[in-house]
Amino acid sequence: MEALEARFEDLVQQLIAHERAVAHDLFPDQILSALFDRLAELRIQDGLRPAAIGAAGRAEVHTEIRSDFIRWWSDQPEHPAEKAYLEIVQGLASYLNRTCYAGIRRFECMYATYPTGASYARHVDDFQHKNARKFSLVTYLNRAWTHDAGGELVTYGASGPEYILPTFGKTVIFSSPDMEHEVLVARRERWSITGWMR
Repeated sequence: MEALEARFEDLVQQLIAHERAVAHDLFPDQILSALFDRLAELRIQDGLRPAAIGAAGRAEVHTEIRSDFIRWWSDQPEHPAEKAYLEIVQGLASYLNRTCYAGIRRFECMYATYPTGASYARHVDDFQHKNARKFSLVTYLNRAWTHDAGGELVTYGASGPEYILPTFGKTVIFSSPDMEHEVLVARRERWSITGWMR
């Protein structure tokens, strides 16, 4: 637990200094590999749907803005790896509440895949503070990803854009209402878990 809290504290310090945080070892490889297998299974079963944009009940698919495919997680998943992933995220949320008075009450999460040629235009995850998202969290499941594969997450902080390669096991956290970001065109299929602390 102490080692995990040290990782949490490192993320907090990065958020303070850079408005975003990147971790390479937040989740054990066995959890990530099992999540990779779960997403692969969903792909085979046609278990993902085109992502929509807009408020709940009025969301519409606009592939010129975002062209990924998603699958929402249950609030109480039965898959062991999903449970294990959420336990660590809940630990981080509790740490943020305790040390930063973040007021996080729950976490929503989904799988996301970007087919070759897909992207997501520049945006914020909590436009005008209407959906109570506090922090966005993305964990990547892309093995042997290289720069020529594209698909970088670009965050636009006060110090300018930062390009983050979506390599396997990397987790990125940033403020949902404040950090503008985009996903550049992927030149091979790109997989991730995306969630929001609310």
